Amino acid sequence: MKPSNDHFDGKHFYNFWQNKITSKGWLDFWKWKFFQQQSKWPTQVENTETPALPLSILPDEFYITFINHSTELIQTYGLNILTDPLFSLRTSPVSWLGPKRVRAPGLALKDLPKIDIVIISHNHYDHMDLVSLKALTEKDNPLFIVPLQNAYILNKKGITNIIELDWWQTHYINENRSITAVPAQHWSKRTLFDTNKSLWCSFIINIDETQIFFAGDTGFSEHFKLIKQRMGKMDICLLPIGSYEPRWFMKANHLNPEEAVKAHIDLGSTLSIGMHYGTFQLSDESYDDPINHLQLALQQLQINKNHFLTPTNGKTIYFNKNPKST
Repeated sequence: MKPSNDHFDGKHFYNFWQNKITSKGWLDFWKWKFFQQQSKWPTQVENTETPALPLSILPDEFYITFINHSTELIQTYGLNILTDPLFSLRTSPVSWLGPKRVRAPGLALKDLPKIDIVIISHNHYDHMDLVSLKALTEKDNPLFIVPLQNAYILNKKGITNIIELDWWQTHYINENRSITAVPAQHWSKRTLFDTNKSLWCSFIINIDETQIFFAGDTGFSEHFKLIKQRMGKMDICLLPIGSYEPRWFMKANHLNPEEAVKAHIDLGSTLSIGMHYGTFQLSDESYDDPINHLQLALQQLQINKNHFLTPTNGKTIYFNKNPKST
């Protein structure tokens, strides 16, 4: 599949609305680490929620369970979708080093219902966890939907049931259900030599005219308005609110809570759900900062706090766009 020219220069992918690649180099990384003022996180946080998985689902009903980080279980009538599955102890190329979880997944992989589709936003280790993906393949053999030039990574683990999408391309599940890859402001890298050689994206899941936006990882820009212009308003947005400090290093690629609220506004979201916080310490802000800063941003931008939720691991949220009156 030949990538579009507006975000691929023949060797590398890029964000077409920016004049330069957004990823920071090794000098920036070591500058951050050398001068890092990382807040102290708890070493372990116990889960208090029990997932309320439905025994049956009616048309128009959606159950979204926040498992951890960017892993969401989206359940609707006849379909189970899992986003950026991450069940490993660490987010790292090796099992013995790297950021370690302080909180267990809110739902164990073995306890998942049968997964029909897995969507993966990009190839960073906290979003593309090959151990989890291999286990899901052995359990359910779901369809994996990934951005361009990512399938080969999964192929190395024997995963072959894959569809690659470019930005604005759509996979149709049936005539009333589809998944579309849309732009995200981010970057890609798994090794020393593959920077931005694989595409990154957000996804829009359209189920019987209910639209769910899954951001993956993204910085803030005008691309949210472009997505709304081309795809219409979102009913549900799954938006990252963590891993945002220090801003000089993180801003281009990670929303802070205020920017997440602005994305909620730009996308015309009815209900937004925060993610990408509270499990792995990948940046400098404190454990409680994402939720606290989000509440402040909602107040400042005059958004009802019930329209942007921050579930803990294992919390299930119910949504019905067309509730029947009783």
